[in-house]
Amino acid sequence: MRTLFAATLGLAMIAGLLVADEPEKPKLDIRYVPTHPKAVEAMLKLAGVKEGDTVCDLGCGDGRIVIAAVKDFKAKKGIGYDLDPDRLKDCKVNLESAKLTAEQEKAITFKLGNVLKLTPDDFKDIDVVTLYLLPSINDKLQPVLKKGLKPGARVVSHDFSMTDWKEDKMIKVDAPDRTHSVYLWTIPAKN
Repeated sequence: MRTLFAATLGLAMIAGLLVADEPEKPKLDIRYVPTHPKAVEAMLKLAGVKEGDTVCDLGCGDGRIVIAAVKDFKAKKGIGYDLDPDRLKDCKVNLESAKLTAEQEKAITFKLGNVLKLTPDDFKDIDVVTLYLLPSINDKLQPVLKKGLKPGARVVSHDFSMTDWKEDKMIKVDAPDRTHSVYLWTIPAKN
């Protein structure tokens, strides 16, 4: 009986270790919805992404915006943050299939992380921030972006505005799935 108890206890401990080693699935506030390629292109054009820019996509999903910024718009660097480890796996797959040069591939980084835990310092070297998040999350990010981004940096949001920050420009993008809205804000010069 003692041997059976010890064996059962040992198996339970091993099972507990195996479960403990698996990352806990994060609570996601947003359901992942891929950004249509026409909206991706419109976001990066509206933001004026150019050679030498660093682009940061908050809630990067499958990485398509960051990849397009570096590949098609010649951004110097692309950074994507997502809370869902499954999305980062998608980023890796898309990065491998994007037919990038070795230099372009080195310029792209995807990070697991909660965008609401980023600080103003995380944005000090960023030229363009892209978002496809809910308005409530955009509103929480707004003060961090305003404080951290340098004058002239641009923020573009797909479909959702911000409550207390009037956009500089808004465009509509017709795509086969629907009409998308893209909003642009530019960080003003510090007084």
